[in-house]
Amino acid sequence: MRLQFILSEIGLGLRRNLSMTISVILVTFVSLTFVGAAGLLQLQINQMKDQWYDKVEVSIFLCP
Repeated sequence: MRLQFILSEIGLGLRRNLSMTISVILVTFVSLTFVGAAGLLQLQINQMKDQWYDKVEVSIFLCP
């Protein structure tokens, strides 16, 4: 009975503040999208860094 009361109150609160509920869901979605994009970008940067480090050669000439 207590669980049913809690769930009904949650549903009632979400229906009363529908615009706020939608805005919280959208903001969460956008922020998680940015976090995922940053993670994918970091992986891509690491792969490119490893690829470029294998191709770089440094030559040093000493003059007397």
